[in-house]
Amino acid sequence: MFFTSLTAYFMNIKTFFLETFTTKNWTNQSPMLHQTGINISRNMKFATGVLALMLATNLIWYGAWKKVANFGGNDVLYLMEKASIYVTDVSIFEQKVRNVSERLAVPPEWLMAVMYSESRFNAAAENFRGSGAVGLIQFMPATAKDMGISTKKLGKMTHEQQLEWVYRYMNMYRQKYGDYQSLADFYLAILYPKARNKEACYVLYANPSKSYKQNIGLDEDKDGRVTVGDIDQRMKRMFPSAYIKRVPSF
Repeated sequence: MFFTSLTAYFMNIKTFFLETFTTKNWTNQSPMLHQTGINISRNMKFATGVLALMLATNLIWYGAWKKVANFGGNDVLYLMEKASIYVTDVSIFEQKVRNVSERLAVPPEWLMAVMYSESRFNAAAENFRGSGAVGLIQFMPATAKDMGISTKKLGKMTHEQQLEWVYRYMNMYRQKYGDYQSLADFYLAILYPKARNKEACYVLYANPSKSYKQNIGLDEDKDGRVTVGDIDQRMKRMFPSAYIKRVPSF
């Protein structure tokens, strides 16, 4: 409908322009105009002003339409500009992210947020604190082994291949603890699955344990403990757009 209207608009502009400015038109009308005392130069200025106003009005209308179209779901996927640093084919990657998210019954923004938080979208990323974790969501060696794979093999996969293992992992804890209810809940399945559905004061890691030192960056209030509340605050602070997303209705 939009393009039909736009085509009609430019046809009207063309007609207006031809009727107003062509030499033939002015030549044919000039005797009558001179008889009635109309100033041709002034009339042309008026026509030019009308044309400019029409163009400005329709440019504003087109801009408003673009905003509505984007709001309707044509936006680039959340954090995709960050992912493009490591992803070879962003179109295929986005399609896979949306597919995995749909199968997990979560917004794709949640999946993008947790992958960025864990690996910055580097599928070969290794934990620099020595935990041995690898990949988009930092698969631990023991976890990978339980799933029938190794971190070495995971680290050599393409983003799309590894996303299938992300699905298997996240779906495993969805089956065990129930559907994901929030971004923090989704992230807890990666960090500390047993903490899902726990109160905000529930402690994941505490100083001076090795696990706390490996995850010290998650301690939002710097009190020597990483709690469910810390994870929720971190997600809200780092990913406000994804944080407010809710589980889609199917």
